[in-house]
Amino acid sequence: MTIQKDEMIKEVYTMLKDREINPSGYFDDGGRWFSHNADLIDVREPSRAWPYSQLTACRSRKYVAKIAEKHKVQSVEQLIKCI
Repeated sequence: MTIQKDEMIKEVYTMLKDREINPSGYFDDGGRWFSHNADLIDVREPSRAWPYSQLTACRSRKYVAKIAEKHKVQSVEQLIKCI
């Protein structure tokens, strides 16, 4: 991974962490949040006790790197659209 790509991932990760952007997903009637990119995270299914398990995983640097790799993005703007 190049320095530029690392910086791009870090910038988008920081935006997710600071809640400037949000990962794509949806809430069900039970208040659980499900990711549209669940295939890229390895975490338990949301439950009533842990409704944000996938949301937390989608705010990680590892997730941002996987999105960048999957979609072969070249800019921060492209990466944000894929998140």
